[in-house]
Order: sequence, then structure tokens, then C-alpha cells
Amino acid sequence: MADEQKIVVEVPSERGHYSPVTSTAELSRLEEFKKGWRNAIALPDNLPDLAYTLASTVAIPALLSSCWVSIPMPGFIRLGVVGILAIAGIVVMYLRQAVPEVKDILLLRVGLVAAGVLLGI
Repeated sequence: MADEQKIVVEVPSERGHYSPVTSTAELSRLEEFKKGWRNAIALPDNLPDLAYTLASTVAIPALLSSCWVSIPMPGFIRLGVVGILAIAGIVVMYLRQAVPEVKDILLLRVGLVAAGVLLGI
């Protein structure tokens, strides 16, 4: 069925010429942006994937913050990481306002990352 061709219906206009009518409504760029972020931030539906996602959301920041305090790093690397975290914070604040449907899930994920950072320290 996937190899079937689409049927295009031509409707006469006032001038008597035929013009094709599309049957699918395309989303605006903003709606596509919002839909993409909704899908990216949403939690998985099945239990094993949900458990893995939640555990990794806590464990990875815990590992990174543990390395941050125990491994000596040059100042410019630490400054770069702080800059990246500042940019990530700005993106989170923007997403909270631009896509209100993801506000609760986004806050849950940020809270889990914060818990992981505190565990690593």
C-alpha cells in the first residue's frame, strides 16, 4: 500500500482553469518547532525505558559533578563549562515560555539533573 500513488483532484476555478487541491494541511514552522520539543522532552511510555531515562537523568550529572570536584582541570575549561551551563539555562527558560505543554516535564527533568549534581558533590 505504501507504493500507491496519491490521487490529486482538480477543481475548476472561477476562470475555468483547473488547479490542484492539496488534501494535507501543513503545520507552520512554529508548530513544528513546538511539536519537536514536545516529542523530545516527553517521557517514554513503557516502564523499562522510563526507568532507564530517569536513572540516567540522575546518574550522568552525578558522574560529571563528581569528576568536576575531584579531577584538577584548567580554569579555561571550568569557565567554558560554566558558560555552556548558562546557555543551557537560558534555553530551558525559553522553552518554558515558548512551549507551555512541556513545562511540568521540563521542570521534572531539571529537578532530576539538579539531584544528580548534588549527589555527585
